[in-house]
Amino acid sequence: MQPTRALATIAALTLLLLSLAAGTVPSIAPAPATTQPSDNAAIKVALQERKTWTFADPAPVVTFDNTFSGARVNDCTQVGPHEFKILVTPENEPINPSPWYAFRVKASAPVEITVRLAIATAKSRPRARISEDGIRWKRVDDADWKGESGAPECVLKLKVGPKPVWVASNHMVSVDQLWAWTDALARKPGASMRTIGQSIAGRPIKLVEVDQGAPANYVIIIGRQHPPEVTGSIGLMAFMDRVMDESEISSAFRKKFRVVTVPLVNPDGVHEGQWRSTLGAVDSNRDWHDFSQPETTAVRDAILAIQKRPDTRLFLLLDFHTTSKDIFYLPPDSAKTFPPSFSRRWVDAIQARFPDYEVESSGSHNVDQWTFKRWAFETTGAPGITYELGSGTSPAKIERIVQGAADEAIRLLMESADAPRSEGPFPPKPDTIVEVKPSGRPAVVGP
Repeated sequence: MQPTRALATIAALTLLLLSLAAGTVPSIAPAPATTQPSDNAAIKVALQERKTWTFADPAPVVTFDNTFSGARVNDCTQVGPHEFKILVTPENEPINPSPWYAFRVKASAPVEITVRLAIATAKSRPRARISEDGIRWKRVDDADWKGESGAPECVLKLKVGPKPVWVASNHMVSVDQLWAWTDALARKPGASMRTIGQSIAGRPIKLVEVDQGAPANYVIIIGRQHPPEVTGSIGLMAFMDRVMDESEISSAFRKKFRVVTVPLVNPDGVHEGQWRSTLGAVDSNRDWHDFSQPETTAVRDAILAIQKRPDTRLFLLLDFHTTSKDIFYLPPDSAKTFPPSFSRRWVDAIQARFPDYEVESSGSHNVDQWTFKRWAFETTGAPGITYELGSGTSPAKIERIVQGAADEAIRLLMESADAPRSEGPFPPKPDTIVEVKPSGRPAVVGP
């Protein structure tokens, strides 16, 4: 069985390669959670209490905890013999209904337990994934799960024993995992990494730039603005791994283009297992006008600094996310971008490549919201695109489709690589850009 290329470096670092055919994805065993500084006035969300809950009556002793990075549990109580209730609440409200939960459970001796999972606010009830090592994940069997959309509680049956079982609303792709992948990417030929800023809690915002002597033609890729969106992270890594491989098309691409990626925009949110926000209680993908958060400010400043370099041309700014299905959110169809009509040509090319796979796209989604894709287009004239992967899309499928999508993007970008600058539009340099006033306070819906 072959590991996913997108995560092979991580797997080597964690001493384990996983099978995509089985629908699993590697994850570094969750790191211990650290306590955030309580005197940090910039923290506006209600941080969960990191703790261990122990229940001894009746025997055996059953223990739950949320003391690892990425965990999310707000309370745990016993409601019957070997029956427990987990409460999960968002970090702030109102909030997008995309809940995240993750916890660990074990028992002093083998026992079957019932877990009632109460998710506040959201109607969505993501089917649990379970893992015996925090590395290999699988969806819980139908017979062991009951939870319709909007139900007050989901009910999960688990067999537990002295060895911990991890439970989460999706595969876990942790801060440590993404940083390990980022560090490995930075060791590849022509790649370099720098810290462009810090999160509210002081975690680094890491950027990798790949320049193998190419002209100043840039593709910029960011990800994980929203903490639970793990399939977006898998997609970003798959895309970048294709760009960086030794295939003929990728090697030729790197002679014409430089690639910049910020794989983890919101490390605090991922660490805290938050549903949507930074620690400042802001949806970072609605902060691309106010720039009230250090995370979005750092990414903006890095992109603008690149744009100011001599002869820079930005060709594509791509933002990976997760939603209920695979879909591209594009600039409006009327938008004049450089390369011309790239967005529509790209999705059409992907559809032609995968005739049995429906490539959905929209050029009218959230056009009045200050998302990254809107800011990217209005600031650079290049297509700003949100690439959403379904929360239930398997890693195997993501690997296949996203790397095919990368090939098609590379082919189209190469066709425009030598186009003269006059074929723009190329907007003014950042120091002369006229500020666009917002159309209203960003909402908390959408990608």
